[in-house]
Amino acid sequence: MVIQTYFNQIKAGIDRYAATRFLLDAKLNLDLRSGDQGYLNGSIHFVGGSVLHFKEFVDVENANLDKLMYSYHYQDSDDRLIFRYDNALHKPRLPFTDHKHLSGQIIEAQAPELADVLQEIFNLQGWAQ
Repeated sequence: MVIQTYFNQIKAGIDRYAATRFLLDAKLNLDLRSGDQGYLNGSIHFVGGSVLHFKEFVDVENANLDKLMYSYHYQDSDDRLIFRYDNALHKPRLPFTDHKHLSGQIIEAQAPELADVLQEIFNLQGWAQ
């Protein structure tokens, strides 16, 4: 997989959700880096005022996708955290790299795909997709 193929998959996933009445606006920035690396970030605004802010720095080498850095931050209309997936280092260190923030706790969680995060939001809100 080359980085442009990955970017196309991300765009197609967002477009699929944009066709629903629950997604109001989506912004996506794509930046090709050297080799098969890329940085993407954006935000998706939903009905009711909730927002997903996301970013990824990825390396696609030998058909393998490696998310070097990622964050999927979902918040309500009052800017309060609903959940966030990321792999940021913490002090003190967490016993795991990939994790999910929920109100008042941090749990181990696999690095999700953007499409999985969008589906989680739709399920959480009770929207049919």
